[in-house]
Amino acid sequence: MALSWATARAVGVGTDMTETERRVAWLRVAAIPLLAVGEELPHPDPATKAFFIALGIFGGFALAVLWYVYRGSVDRRFALVVTAADVASITTLAVLSGGAYSPAWLAFFLVPVAVAFRFRSPLTAIAAATTLAAFLIQALLHPSASGRDAYRFIAVSAGYLAWIGLAAVLLSAVLERRTRRVHELAEARQRLMVDALTAEERERQALAEALHDHAIQNLLSARHELEEAAEAAPHPALTRADDALKETVADLREAVFELHPFVLDEAGLTAALRAVSQRAARRGGFQVTCDLRPHRPLHHERLLLSAARQLLANAAEHADAKHVVVRLTDEDHTIVLTVEDDGVGFDPAALPGRVAEGHIGLASQQERVQSVGGRLAIRSAPGEGTKVEVEIPS
Repeated sequence: MALSWATARAVGVGTDMTETERRVAWLRVAAIPLLAVGEELPHPDPATKAFFIALGIFGGFALAVLWYVYRGSVDRRFALVVTAADVASITTLAVLSGGAYSPAWLAFFLVPVAVAFRFRSPLTAIAAATTLAAFLIQALLHPSASGRDAYRFIAVSAGYLAWIGLAAVLLSAVLERRTRRVHELAEARQRLMVDALTAEERERQALAEALHDHAIQNLLSARHELEEAAEAAPHPALTRADDALKETVADLREAVFELHPFVLDEAGLTAALRAVSQRAARRGGFQVTCDLRPHRPLHHERLLLSAARQLLANAAEHADAKHVVVRLTDEDHTIVLTVEDDGVGFDPAALPGRVAEGHIGLASQQERVQSVGGRLAIRSAPGEGTKVEVEIPS
């Protein structure tokens, strides 16, 4: 089922928010030396010791946030809290170093711009208005506001800050529309991929059933006739013909299994994975170990089996491996299929060239996995084997 816009937005927040917060964290850290150097510039109210103490605290906060966002994922609530802390910190620094005349007030520009990349336009507008209000309150209440032309300076500065806030809101709206359009295109792509997979599966099943119900049965009937003829009048040619038919039937049964492994419908994913693993091991001449933990029905079982079949086929044809491990786990709402071999390995950077040469099996599986919100990761190097992980939301 395709993701709705609301769901896609929620998923995007969960995945993209952390990366965005990391970039904002670096911007926050970069502002610290600018604030320190700015206080060395001549202005009516030179910085006091309290300013540098507050700047040190803000610097410690910025480094702590930077460390935290690289520890793991963060959510929208975290971003809101650190944004509020940014506004409070910048306001404090401005008050301690001259109010409207403080070079520190320029740091207010950081807030609406950073918020525009993290939230939708309504929240960006609220952040811009809050920032403007914080600037005006500290500037108007600071003793420097009583100076000559102070109100004019404050009004101009507030105008610039309002202009930046409006630009940030417009930027947020543009990004929001583009994000929505990207998700709509992703939904359409996912629907097309699902339709294509369903159609392919139907065709494979129909072909497998046709081969099983007609071609194989006809060959078995022919073998029966040959056996009767051989009993009546033994001849080496009849024996050779029977052997050829026997081998052909075996090949067709193998093809039927590859086209549509009925064991998946009858016995489930675990049994089907063991079956395709054993068949690949016979073809590739390697030992296979299956560590298949899930026992409950899983989503996208046909996709997982298709991916395993392709990865095992690659190992059988190209890896020259002695041992292959197939693992299937279901943890933290994520299904993870791993196929690892001790073969010759390869350079993953060469994959695009292989696709251009017509080797599209792995690329096709990657597209299929991504179409359901999953990920296919390849770790390999020449002489070091290959490990492929397929992660699909459960």
